[in-house]
Amino acid sequence: GMDCPNDRYVNDEEICQAVAAMLGRIGVKVTLTALPKAKYFEKAGPKKYESSFNLLGWTPSSLESYGVLTNLVRCRDKDGKGGTFNFGGYCNRQVDGLIDSILVESDTSRRDDMIAGAYRLLHEDVGMIPLHQQSIVWGVSRQINVVQRADNQVRFEQVWMQ
Repeated sequence: GMDCPNDRYVNDEEICQAVAAMLGRIGVKVTLTALPKAKYFEKAGPKKYESSFNLLGWTPSSLESYGVLTNLVRCRDKDGKGGTFNFGGYCNRQVDGLIDSILVESDTSRRDDMIAGAYRLLHEDVGMIPLHQQSIVWGVSRQINVVQRADNQVRFEQVWMQ
């Protein structure tokens, strides 16, 4: 089964239908359950965690890997350290140890190595399989210039009038 909101993200139910159809082409039968966002998050989210295959949008508040790792990848725990949005229930204590170390490491090179190590373990475990990247829609005007960044972040110091 795949759980999906039908009123949260742009074309969310259609995206899930396309993913289910593509998986069907390789012999993976998917039963899709599309729900209004309140019911979806109640089922898949922290109240119940009753979904291991779902659509979850995530926009980090910074470009920092720690936020993604601690919220989406860390083992779900009861002490409030993180894992709240780890809807699938992935858990690797070695990754959690790296996440703890990443938070306090001040040497950039060592920290980058730890981040790479955490993602490498996640990849090797197949702990998460990203299937979709939402496109960002941009408007245009001849009166405004904006630096369009590869990460789709808007930095207001990079916006100016003609």
